[in-house]
Amino acid sequence: MRMPSLVLGLLLTTTDVLASGSATVPLPELLELYERKEHEAAPPEPPARALVVQSQLKGRLTAEALLVEAHFEVEVLADGSWTQVKLLRLDADTYLTALPTLGGATVAALDEHLTLVTRRPGRHVFDVSFILRPTAVGPERQAQLRFGPHVTPVPLRLEADATAFTLTEPALASGEEVDVYPRQGVLRVGWRTTVAPKVARQVIRPPLEPSIPEAHATWVSTLEGKASLRVRYALRLDREQPLELTLPEGHHLERVLLDSAPLVPEEKEGRLLVKVAPTRVGETEATLEVVLTRDLGVFHLSGRLKLALPRVSWPVASIRARAHFPAVFNYRREGGSMEPDEARTEEAPDASTSLPGKVLDFRQYLVAASAPTLELGYSVDISQSYFR
Repeated sequence: MRMPSLVLGLLLTTTDVLASGSATVPLPELLELYERKEHEAAPPEPPARALVVQSQLKGRLTAEALLVEAHFEVEVLADGSWTQVKLLRLDADTYLTALPTLGGATVAALDEHLTLVTRRPGRHVFDVSFILRPTAVGPERQAQLRFGPHVTPVPLRLEADATAFTLTEPALASGEEVDVYPRQGVLRVGWRTTVAPKVARQVIRPPLEPSIPEAHATWVSTLEGKASLRVRYALRLDREQPLELTLPEGHHLERVLLDSAPLVPEEKEGRLLVKVAPTRVGETEATLEVVLTRDLGVFHLSGRLKLALPRVSWPVASIRARAHFPAVFNYRREGGSMEPDEARTEEAPDASTSLPGKVLDFRQYLVAASAPTLELGYSVDISQSYFR
């Protein structure tokens, strides 16, 4: 039996043949031509969806934790579909402290891994900070870091004060900085504290009165009213001291950090009770960071915002606050204890720490046993409108 055939009309566009014509092609050959055309039109799949082209790890030892800063460069090859790149394993004792903000990609914890998620091809360069809490047996400490399946293990550049710590793993390490190489895909660091506990002993000099020379606060809010408040207190003290903070109404505590190490405060009737001390013996400075969240409510065409900072039990010499609020509004101070800080507003912004939105700066001096407050009125900014 003869195979069925179709008459295929072909429009010839070359100058060496006629402008039109027809040819009779058997159906199997016609289908083969269509399949070959579709196969040639489809772009070839990349050999891999993404590649981690560079990764670097830097660490610093403290008495109770290993602080790590990681740098990654990821080249995404796949286009038009979601790609996940698992960078590091997040164990129970791993705490993320700083994540990047990328255009077209997100870096976050996903399925117990630090993961880059994107559907846009290209190179993504970013840094991540986290804390490894060690397991402890007496004075011995040991922390480990496991790499994700998409990262080739690299060494950790470790900074350790030789006068304060003795490295037990790697056992032959010496000096202020050493390279710790992974074994079977795992980085392990062991150390022993060689100094006395950080609680200050009785000395001849009079005790230092605890105080806060300066504090820096940052408000960030979306147009939907989801706001965060980050306050960093520069502490001045020479021994372990209690510190009490009273949270503003409507705020929720996210975390408390002392020199980048997480603290678990004691909460009592809206107050936070923490014990703070210098990280190293003999020092008189420390940094306490408090992160809060609050729902301001949806912004309307105009309205008022009532803002406040926590009240602390120590005297504060100066407070500087910066607000990053939606840029579609104009803002004016209508009350509160904080005043506009015009000198800081005129300073050149730091590109490494810039945040979106309209920037407002405020200050207050000599704060004692009170909570700094600020009232702002806002209305729609029509300066860029074409219909004025």
